[in-house]
Amino acid sequence: MPDALLVRVQDTRLALPLSGEQTIAEVGPIAPLPHGEPLLRGLTTLQGRAVPLLDLAPLLGHPAATPALMVLTSLEGERVALLVDEVYGVSSVPTPPPGTSLLLDVPGGPLLNPTALIRDLRDHLS
Repeated sequence: MPDALLVRVQDTRLALPLSGEQTIAEVGPIAPLPHGEPLLRGLTTLQGRAVPLLDLAPLLGHPAATPALMVLTSLEGERVALLVDEVYGVSSVPTPPPGTSLLLDVPGGPLLNPTALIRDLRDHLS
């Protein structure tokens, strides 16, 4: 069973697939990008590198907000920071069924589908 980072985005609990090294940090300065919002909030600096900062709330049907935490992760080989309200810890999750939806149903809560998130981001920006 793969491991996932358990987080909360507003009132939705999610499991983020662990892929390589994850970093949890406070949200720092954000440089907005034209036509980026609501999904792409802008660029932020983490560990000395500029990374895109994604707000999952609008994709989950919530109004945009600015949580105090972000998680740096790798999605489909792309380093991104995700805004989260809370981090619960790490847990093993069952291997999800294949699918193209953003959230995949697994016992214990929805698992974020990195492929679908990157697809939605690219669609949003084109």
